Amino acid sequence: MGRQARVDHIPTVLESQKFELVAVCDVNLTAVKEVSEKLNVKGFTSLSDLIRTTKCDAAIVAVPHNQYLPILKELADADISILKEKPFATTIEEACQIHRAVNKKVFLGVTRQRRFKQIYQAFLKMLPDIGKTYSIEGRYTFNVTDLSEGWRASKEQAGGGALVDMGYHLIDLLVWYFGTPQTVTARITRGNREGQPYDVEDTVNMLFDFHLPQSYDEKAIGNFLISRVYPKKEELLIAYGTKGILELKNGQICRYGTHGEEIEKPLSQVAWPFALIEQLNHFGEAVSAGTCWDLDIFKQHLSQVAIIESSYQSDRQSTSCRPDVYVQKALEVCSK
Repeated sequence: MGRQARVDHIPTVLESQKFELVAVCDVNLTAVKEVSEKLNVKGFTSLSDLIRTTKCDAAIVAVPHNQYLPILKELADADISILKEKPFATTIEEACQIHRAVNKKVFLGVTRQRRFKQIYQAFLKMLPDIGKTYSIEGRYTFNVTDLSEGWRASKEQAGGGALVDMGYHLIDLLVWYFGTPQTVTARITRGNREGQPYDVEDTVNMLFDFHLPQSYDEKAIGNFLISRVYPKKEELLIAYGTKGILELKNGQICRYGTHGEEIEKPLSQVAWPFALIEQLNHFGEAVSAGTCWDLDIFKQHLSQVAIIESSYQSDRQSTSCRPDVYVQKALEVCSK
């Protein structure tokens, strides 16, 4: 019953036409009582008790990253489908463990709400208009006052910092729009908030490239800047192409010509809650259809985790890494 559940997930369930909220669960009894009494639903501090006493078709799970695996396994064993907060996993090893826990049992969805917002869908549709993409630039920055506060300050609980948390959104867009990079080179810094104890990264610089078939020199190159300590809040993604530029900045999209002249600026904007409802309804359709997690669905989430793993490994080794190596490793382990 943390902020994510209260601000995003619960209001979305209440708004959705496909779901009815029947129970809430948290280890914090005070939080459970506050929410359950306000909404007149059952409240539990034990997932086992919830499953044993309450009939439900699906569960939305938003907990510290190191707590997901046993929860997902218990839900899957009880034939309860799951909508999991991102990231899908923080490491390739964890991704394989999650796959084994839910495979062929239930449907597992991962929150990637930008895919359900029209402005991000428009970016994908407009990409061909700028010709061949040769450069990609992304920034996702904001200023967190106290980086030592809460479970996100702990590598043991969070699995990582800015890259795993907010960076996952940019990485997911990268995979959705352009595919998996051939190489990733990352440099990571920590401790840029003096006097605040935390052991996760606060700033990441990432370089990546997409080599075109049979041509080493002809490639698409890109860079991401992700930070929790930048004074200016910004979310930006720019694709530079042979016929123009496509820019997505702070919820606005614009297409420019090769000389920077504005050509197209769609005006339609849809509120963020609509994207959350669309995401939940999409999940509901999969559950209603009896869809189960399998190796093909697993593949749809592996690239994002492989890029994260490559980034951490690149920083540790001061070299470039190949995400496809981690993808292949996971598929070999999980295909056995």
